Amino acid sequence: MNRLRPYRDPDPPAGHRAVRTGAVVALTLAAVCYASWLLAPVLNPGLRPVRSYLSELAARDQPYHLVFQLGDVTTGLCATVAGLLLARVAREVPRPAWWGLLVFGVATAVDGGWTSMDCAPSIDARCARLEELGELSWRHQAHTVTSSLAVAGALLSLVAVLAVLRGPARRRAGLAVAVVLAVGTVGTLVATLHPAWGLGLWQRVQLTGLSGWLLLTAAVARWGPDPERPR
Repeated sequence: MNRLRPYRDPDPPAGHRAVRTGAVVALTLAAVCYASWLLAPVLNPGLRPVRSYLSELAARDQPYHLVFQLGDVTTGLCATVAGLLLARVAREVPRPAWWGLLVFGVATAVDGGWTSMDCAPSIDARCARLEELGELSWRHQAHTVTSSLAVAGALLSLVAVLAVLRGPARRRAGLAVAVVLAVGTVGTLVATLHPAWGLGLWQRVQLTGLSGWLLLTAAVARWGPDPERPR
């Protein structure tokens, strides 16, 4: 019995190659911009690396918050563009990979542009109290929703990409990204209930995994999931 295999275009037209190249550039830029938190020790050393949410860097009362908001918006727009482009031409990868990328992109752009936090509760007792009472703005309260949607979209996309990776090198890279993202996500969820358990550190692991996923997706968009069939 013949096994069903994902669709592969044996000789993609030049237009498709140009679209893929644009998507690769967008995904690479997204991965770099999503790592803007690495600037935190220079731009906002007041936040606690162990206990502070990385999202607090973009809180509207924090110094240089526009830098981190711009990083998120740029990441989201680039991921959205890449998802739309790849949904048209990358038919060797299941569609959920690009749906998840689109969800991540839109949610991240909204996260940085509209639902950034009002203040930083990890270093501001008044902010923490107002947050507990639900008296901060709707944008602050919606931030958890948009952030969760972004991570959910990324996980959906990563699972779909992992399902079609071929070759030991690609599979090892995909597994490494999946482990980092899974550990960071689980650690963040647990530490959300117990911030003293290194919430900031776990979230940094999670964002490292997300940047790795964006780069992995860029590699798949450029060379395909199968090393024997370069794009």
